Amino acid sequence: MDLLDLEKKYRSFYAPAFQVTVAGEELLRSGVEISSVSVDNTLEGADSFSFVVDNSYDVVRRELKWMDRLFAPGSGVEIKMGYTDKFESLMVGLITSVKVTYPAGGLPSLEVSGFDLSNKMMKGKQSPPWPPDIKDSDIAGKIAAKYGLKSEVEDTGVKHPEVKQDQESDFDFLTRLAQRNYYEFFVFGKTLYFRAPAYDKASVLTLEWGKTLVSFMPEINLREQVSEVEIRGWDAKAKKEIIGKATGGKESEKITERWRLPVYSQEEADNRARAILNRRAEGLVKGSGESIGIPELLPGKNIELDSLGKQFSKTYYIERTNHSIGSSGYRTTFSVKENVI
Repeated sequence: MDLLDLEKKYRSFYAPAFQVTVAGEELLRSGVEISSVSVDNTLEGADSFSFVVDNSYDVVRRELKWMDRLFAPGSGVEIKMGYTDKFESLMVGLITSVKVTYPAGGLPSLEVSGFDLSNKMMKGKQSPPWPPDIKDSDIAGKIAAKYGLKSEVEDTGVKHPEVKQDQESDFDFLTRLAQRNYYEFFVFGKTLYFRAPAYDKASVLTLEWGKTLVSFMPEINLREQVSEVEIRGWDAKAKKEIIGKATGGKESEKITERWRLPVYSQEEADNRARAILNRRAEGLVKGSGESIGIPELLPGKNIELDSLGKQFSKTYYIERTNHSIGSSGYRTTFSVKENVI
């Protein structure tokens, strides 16, 4: 999307605004004064949010307002951000914490915080019996349905004769399955995503340093880089060793990383090797930046950064964002990664 299109959509980025809805009730319309709101979105772990309420104290009654009705732990929350009357949803989640500050001078304030709907998956340890010859993508779809979530799941292809979830939360279990397929697992809104990284998708926006890109700090790190990954396992039926390999980079600079893992087929061994190699490559170039508040900037999307010189002017993959509105306006900070110098 062109920045000019966004300017038209968001009224030239004039008058930053937000909507916070709790248990179906829009807080600003109910007289709740919110001084700041922040949303963290990430590809690893759960998204989180927080907002500060300034008029939570009833001076006459000397009591805190809305604690039981609106801010009870477990209440559903949706947060939207944008400009004037144009908003995009950045968070659907649950309240998990309410922090009260009684200052030496002035009135108390509330800080309400919580996580996205994947937080439910983090509760308890599970050991369900998964059927034989099942794909990891099938498991992801079943777990999404278990929590009442929609799902966007890409086929992982490989059927595993045995899949064990041994005293793991559903969240940790899906994270492990995603990693061994070089997939992303995250929940955004009311949808569970289990998919390959979307590196091939078009950039959502181009930001230019000195104009729309406020700051950017890239780092090149060769420490985790390898040119070959070798996976060794054992085929119990055929009574022979399984060796899976994935290679990349220059043959003259070969650095091999070897793993011994419980794999059951050549296809699975090769997939595991590719997954590890790709994750190592992701750490080659990383960076953090800041722009004006743009709701379209979210993890799992590509962004093009310009005017950074030949080495760093390129397309990056967003892995984390923070959207915040407060006294200084609306700002978006982001973390990105790239596997080519």
